Amino acid sequence: MSLRAPPVMLAALTVLSSGLARAEGDLRETPIAPAPSSAECVRMYEQGQEHRNSGRLVAARAALQVCARDECADFIRHDCAAWYGELQDELPTLVFAARSGERDLTNVRIAIGQRVLAARIDGQAIELDPGEYDLDFVAPGMLPLTQHVLIARGERNRLLRVELRPEHPVSFATPQPASLQTRSLLLPGLLVGLGTVGVAGFGALGAWGLSSESKLEATCSPRCSAAEVSNVRAKYLLADVSLGVGIAGLSLGAYFFFSGAGERNQHALPVDLQAGPRMVSATYRGMF
Repeated sequence: MSLRAPPVMLAALTVLSSGLARAEGDLRETPIAPAPSSAECVRMYEQGQEHRNSGRLVAARAALQVCARDECADFIRHDCAAWYGELQDELPTLVFAARSGERDLTNVRIAIGQRVLAARIDGQAIELDPGEYDLDFVAPGMLPLTQHVLIARGERNRLLRVELRPEHPVSFATPQPASLQTRSLLLPGLLVGLGTVGVAGFGALGAWGLSSESKLEATCSPRCSAAEVSNVRAKYLLADVSLGVGIAGLSLGAYFFFSGAGERNQHALPVDLQAGPRMVSATYRGMF
């Protein structure tokens, strides 16, 4: 009658064997240290358990590397190799990244107090025991940054990204849009244009009135009709109104141009123009 192990036991043995094989493979890749003595094997065996229970996983793994050597007793070697394999999954690792605006930074020193974790960021994972830390990030030309983090047991390849600010931010003067520059001169320009047209109108209407008056003197004076005389007076009146509008426009345009009031009143023109068959008027709303 043959004895066969239960399936559950076979599965457990398979998992244990794979864990031991992986741990022993990792141990073979580490540099060969001097052979430990039996007393050192026992001491590392105990320290590995103590460090692991207290959360000092990095120190526990270093101790287990020693007691898993072939020079140690079989039961010590197998226990240490098994625990070493388990620690590989429990030991937290961090991957750091730093940016300033849209630019990735690599020349960044990362430290915990006086302990330097990395002289620069190279994308490699860094091992840390679980717990709370104040991580200091220092980069040339950047303000130093301290980041408080809580690292949990078994947290593997956690990405920690920070944003660093320049020590002396460069401020660029925002150029004034062309539309605003044009608009700030809109009111003075309109008033000067109106004044120019008024002065030119005065000259044209005055010349027309003089021509009409000379014609009447040559043809019907002093017996000209009232309508003919009224027509000449109307031309003179329009010339006087045009001159008043011209002087007011030029004066207000010069005032707004040199005082800058046109920029403050660029959305509404404070001048009302009204024209009728017998009258042309200009009204200004504002304060001097």
